Amino acid sequence: MSKIFRKSVFLYIFGFFLLLLLPNTSFSQPDFEVTVILNMEALPSEAKDRLNQLKQQVEDYYTRNKFADIDFENLYKIKLTIQFNFRGTNGFDLYDAQIFIASQRVIDDQYKNTPQMKYSTLFKYLDDKVTFTYNRSMPFIKNDLRFDSFLSLLDYYAYLILGYDEDSFFPRGGNRYYQKALDICNRPMSDRSGWTEGGGGKPTRSDLVSEMLNSRFDNFRQGFWEYNWLGLDSLSTNPRNSYKYILNAIEKISNVKKKEVKAYNIDLFFENKAQEIATIFQNYGDKTVYDKLSKFDPAHQRIYEEFKAKSK
Repeated sequence: MSKIFRKSVFLYIFGFFLLLLLPNTSFSQPDFEVTVILNMEALPSEAKDRLNQLKQQVEDYYTRNKFADIDFENLYKIKLTIQFNFRGTNGFDLYDAQIFIASQRVIDDQYKNTPQMKYSTLFKYLDDKVTFTYNRSMPFIKNDLRFDSFLSLLDYYAYLILGYDEDSFFPRGGNRYYQKALDICNRPMSDRSGWTEGGGGKPTRSDLVSEMLNSRFDNFRQGFWEYNWLGLDSLSTNPRNSYKYILNAIEKISNVKKKEVKAYNIDLFFENKAQEIATIFQNYGDKTVYDKLSKFDPAHQRIYEEFKAKSK
């Protein structure tokens, strides 16, 4: 049994028993290191004035509240970027917007062996069906039992991103967070647009998280873990095995994609990771690896061909 596999199993079992033994434990360390960006160019000046506290309120909400069930050694906080692109308002407290969400997790091996942490993007997504009610005097109080068009949106993405993060360290480890995100989608609400209806060519929020809980995508989640934990995290110390794990993981994910009519999260994986994957294999020593990558991920063939042309 390999060292990294033993460590993964130990942490998974350790965390599981702590969840059973310490269900009411509170933690002071926040889960996220948050950056909030507001794009209000489309709004009139009076609307911009009404939003002048929003950035700080959202950042405080994420750093003040605990979303994860437990900390594993308090090693790092997830880097989270949220950009609100406002498109309009009713002149009072109802807003129409796009939200860009991006999360990064630490590359574990780099964190342990160098003073400079390196990060990898796990989730990056533009949600373009967002409407919510906000006013600066509203109480920013986390409540997992009540739906709020704005705070529940923040909660949903916190849990979805925690699910992704947990999946990258433990095989299919993010279930409890995906379920919390799905529970938000299923709460009573007056406008279900973007939540369970009106996805158009893009998934609804329910679609994204339901897919991750669907057993048909278990091999995607297994491959996602292998790519990150067995591959990326060990690349600097054991490159030969890491290259093998990464290629096997990408092939596994590609095979799931071929079987599914819709595979939203796999599309996001390749869209967000193609550049990183191509960069990883620059020093692989065999240019034909890019032919394999083009086969596994034909949507990003141009990227792989560009890297093939400049690789040694």
